[in-house]
Amino acid sequence: MTVAKGATLLSKPTGTGLAAFTPRKVMDQPVGEELERAMTPTPRTRGKDDTVALTVRLPRAEWERLHQRAVTEGTRIQQRAVRGLSRLFTDKGLPGLE
Repeated sequence: MTVAKGATLLSKPTGTGLAAFTPRKVMDQPVGEELERAMTPTPRTRGKDDTVALTVRLPRAEWERLHQRAVTEGTRIQQRAVRGLSRLFTDKGLPGLE
């Protein structure tokens, strides 16, 4: 293969994916106090309050059915979900959700 005078060959990327386009960061090894601070667990930040968020994934068609039903009844999907989960408990003879 010949290269025009003054032109350079591009080297083949060594990595794959998006990481190949970002510069590598060299991490220094923490020493002394830094090492101790790095090893200390951080306090929990999620799920501490009285209300905890929950994500539910549905196929779009199922979400549309659920959404339409909630709109028809004048409720929210949240209310329907809690009502359904509560019913699972009560059907087993356990106290329902509040």
